[in-house]
Amino acid sequence: MEKFEESVALEKCTDIGKARLVRSRALLAETSHARSFMSSGTAGQDVTSSPTKELDALILGNSLVGYGDNISLENMTVIENLIKFSRLEADREAGHSSNPAAWHREFLSCMRDMGCSVPIEASVEYSKTSVAGTMKNVMTDIVKAGVNAAKAAIPGAAVLGAIADSTVAALEKETETINLFNYEVTKTKGVKLAILPCDQTKNGLIVVSFSSVNHDGNKLDGKALFLDLNISTLDVYQGSNFLTFNPSAYAEVKEDVEHVLGFQRRAVLAKRFSRRK
Repeated sequence: MEKFEESVALEKCTDIGKARLVRSRALLAETSHARSFMSSGTAGQDVTSSPTKELDALILGNSLVGYGDNISLENMTVIENLIKFSRLEADREAGHSSNPAAWHREFLSCMRDMGCSVPIEASVEYSKTSVAGTMKNVMTDIVKAGVNAAKAAIPGAAVLGAIADSTVAALEKETETINLFNYEVTKTKGVKLAILPCDQTKNGLIVVSFSSVNHDGNKLDGKALFLDLNISTLDVYQGSNFLTFNPSAYAEVKEDVEHVLGFQRRAVLAKRFSRRK
């Protein structure tokens, strides 16, 4: 355990991660409408708001983030910004790919480049003939499978399954919020959905379970909410990884990350809600 914690403590943003930030800043500088886009907010978008202990879950486009009781407000912001930046990078690198695993790998690659450690990896593909149930089952079951693989070796992993459950349960009680989430995950073909329960260990590390679920948007039943979809009628891909991050590594790249997000933060709809409902 000590060796694992020491190895994570040494993780920093890599040269590739820094190159990603340089490229992103350069692309923003070349985009003539970036500043006007940043200032032309749309009702309902509150990505600019800061995390709170009361609003401890977040819809970020087609991603669902839930924070555990132990994570500090500062570390909520740190991991949230890393997620936002890695989403942008994955969309840029694999946004038009027909391979659903490509987006998942690009997101994971960027998180690594930004200093995350990946001590446990698992990936599984579901086909419509091998799995039954609803999309909600897929989302939560894959988190639990990753947690079961990691909890013996990684401090704080066991709680992530409960955070995922409570986040989804709270979402279902928020009519406006679940409608926003449903819109985001069904509006495009080849949905890239991620559920990310996050918490903080006693030694200050951030722990995250990252799971993506992709399906063919052309096969959706418009009468059912996304979480209620019967996946026996869908071709579904799911990938899962476990991440840890030392928040002290964020200080070196904080200014660059937040500069990029300052221009891009309204590119996706977002809404905070309470996980404890």
